[in-house]
Order: sequence, then structure tokens, then C-alpha cells
Amino acid sequence: MVHRLHADIFSVNHQFDCAIDSTIALQPSVRYSVSKLILPIEKPFEYDLTLPGSKSIALRQLLISALAFDDSTLFGIPPCDDVDAMLDCLERLGTKFSGSLEDGLQLTPNFNSDGEVELDARQSGVSLRLLLAAASLRQGVTRFIGRESLANRPNKALLDAISGIGCVVESNDGKLPITISSAPTNNGSTRLDATLSSQYLSALLIVGPCFPQGLEVQLIDQLASASYVAGTLGEIENRGVKIEQDMSSSIFRMRPQTYQGGHFNIEGDASSATYHMALATLHGGTVELTNVGRSSWQPDYGFIDVCAQLGAEIEQHEFSTVIRGPTELEPLDTVDMSEMPDAAPTLMAIAPYLPQPVKISGLSTLRHKECDRIACPARELSRAGVRVEEGADYLKIWPSKPNPTIFDTYDDHRMAMSLSVLASKTDGCRINDPLCVNKTYTNYWRDMSLAYV
Repeated sequence: MVHRLHADIFSVNHQFDCAIDSTIALQPSVRYSVSKLILPIEKPFEYDLTLPGSKSIALRQLLISALAFDDSTLFGIPPCDDVDAMLDCLERLGTKFSGSLEDGLQLTPNFNSDGEVELDARQSGVSLRLLLAAASLRQGVTRFIGRESLANRPNKALLDAISGIGCVVESNDGKLPITISSAPTNNGSTRLDATLSSQYLSALLIVGPCFPQGLEVQLIDQLASASYVAGTLGEIENRGVKIEQDMSSSIFRMRPQTYQGGHFNIEGDASSATYHMALATLHGGTVELTNVGRSSWQPDYGFIDVCAQLGAEIEQHEFSTVIRGPTELEPLDTVDMSEMPDAAPTLMAIAPYLPQPVKISGLSTLRHKECDRIACPARELSRAGVRVEEGADYLKIWPSKPNPTIFDTYDDHRMAMSLSVLASKTDGCRINDPLCVNKTYTNYWRDMSLAYV
């Protein structure tokens, strides 16, 4: 079994992080026993950072490697709970591992298509959806379970498409627990509603070429976050597989093909980068990100353009980026975040410090993440004294001086990291359940401490 890299407890004893301690529950919704004091950043800073590898790319490449013809070695896989969940599930499906996340992980594919297996996706929505599609390749029975936050996330549209392939699906109205029993042969075509999540289509695109007669997927309606699908197609092509697209009829055709093995590097995580971009922009600091640049397909890398609109000076290279924050933040009016919804909470954290109100729109998919990332940020900002207007797919946030607040994080890593950005400019704020960041960014608190040196 490959060695897992779990939570870095460095932060507990670090000078910046020494205030992780017991708290008094100030509201019924707080159910955590520890909080983290975020000290205000008092002067501009300068640091360079090698980000953890992209979780989105890593999870896609791990499944592709498990389905490939020969061995693959992946470099830059991030150590986090989501990756651990995928590794454990793939191991139960027969994949063999050697090496390490630090030095390069080698995967030997041996996809187990028979028998009954239970897969625990923990909190990883991407892993669950990729593996649901992979289960349609099996002849046996695959049962999926996960933590409460994952059990609340919807998968019905993807399960309907998997049923269309010919599988027998049992679920709690599209939610966990889910059981998939594959038919002896697949139908070769199915229909998919991907308006809620592009992950549904990405999952089917990865497994489609592995069916004996291939797979054709027709979209029923508009595709959410199309840039993520474009990135998935790029990762698939890097493994020697081609997928045909008929854009006029929204059809994706996958003929039977075999993924190639080899050595592959995973670039830095653009979603994780947004917090450092925001810190530099908010505090007039300078951050160099050494492993993500203009060559990235990750939608959240587009947050660099938002920082530029706020007045930051941006220096982009093919594989690296430098952000120099302004002395004063520029105003924004309306920002459409529909193509980078995971970066929206980061902008929400900056918004109270802008010189005029900003409307952050295009957020409809955020209702169905680890928590409701429209309602929950609105609630926490309001508790801090920030004026907020919540709409079906937007937040409007007014300038204010946030009050010292103990922020709830709703078992959501992005809530914790984005609220830490807001807290870095207000004395006396705490973050509940700080180790929830381990879901995707185990060393976040250590890396954030660089702004205090």
C-alpha cells in the first residue's frame, strides 16, 4: 500500500498558529471543539510558493492510470483527503501502487470488474462521480458510501445516464448510499443532463473509451462549467485517446481506445492559488507561484484577472505567476464567476474591503457543494456585520469593517480558507474546525504563515 501523507500538524506549534485552542460555542450551529485565531497582516510581504498539485487534474489522472494498458507514474499529486479517498477506492478495485506522493507515484492497472466491492469516497465529490462512472465498466456490484457532507450532494443526473448505459442503479434519490450493478453489455449511448455539474460529463468521457463498443453521450441541456470539460478532454488526449465532439447536436462520441501509460507531471492547484493571490492583492504584498502559469487550463487560474481588475500587477509566465498587490483596491461592479465558481468564496472574502458594493454572480452551482456556498458565506459575513444581499445565484456585498467573529466553516475547506483571507485584515477573528482544509490543501495554514514572516 502506498504511504499516505495526512494532516501536517506543524501549524499547532508554529508561532503564527499557536492560537488553535478550545472555544465557547457562540451559536447552536457551531459543533467544533477548536478554533484558530487569525492574526491581522500588518505590513506588505513577499514570498514564493510551490503550490500543491491540482486536485482536479490528479483525480482525473489517477482514474485514467487505473484504466490504462500499462504502468503510469504521476508526479505532483497533492497530499490531501480527497486524494487519499481516491487511492483507497482504486486499490479496492485492483490498482497496485508503488513509490510515494513526494517522489512520484507509480500505478499498475489491474481493474477488478467482477465481484462485490464497497467504495468509501469520504468527502470527495469529484472522486465519487468519477468512480460512479467507472462502476459502469464492472460486471459486479459496486456500493458507494461517504461522509454526511458528501451524502447530501446530488448525483441523480449522472445515475440516470449510467442507467441509460444499461446498469441497474439503486440510490437515495440520487444520493448516497448508491449501488451500481452492471449489465453484461452496455447500450453504447446515453443522454446526460449536465446543467448542475460538469463533473458528470467528465466522468463519462474518461470511462467511455473503455467500453467494448465505445460510448456516445448526448447532452440534454446547457453544460455547466464547460472549461472543466475542456480540461478533462485535454487530460484524456495526453494519454493518447481522442474524443469526437458534434457541437451542433451536443454529442460526444468515444470509440473504443486504450489509455497509454508513462510519466506525467501535475501542475499546481489553481483553486489553492486564489487564496495567495487574494492575500497579495488585499495587503499590497508580492507572491510568486512557481508551478502554475498561463499554460494552465484550470478555470480558477482566471482569478488572476479579477486581481488585476482590483489593481494588482500581474506577471505571467508559462509555468509561474507573480502577483503584486496595489496600494489601494480598485472598485468592481459586477463579476460573473460562473466559469470559476470555486474561486467565488475567495472574492467574497475580499469584497467587504472594496471601495464600493460588488455583485458576484453566476453562482447557481454553489448551492450544491460541500455546503451551500451562497447561503453560508452570506450568513457568516452578516454575523461579522457585513451587509449582504443574497439572490438565487448571486451575492451583493457592501463595503464595511468586519467585526471580530468566530466563523463557522460548515465542514467545508473552501469556507475555512476564504474566511481566513477576510480575517487577515480584521483583528480578533477565529476559524472553526481549521483542519477541514485537509480535504484539499493539507499545508494551507503553514503556507499562509509565509505572509507573516
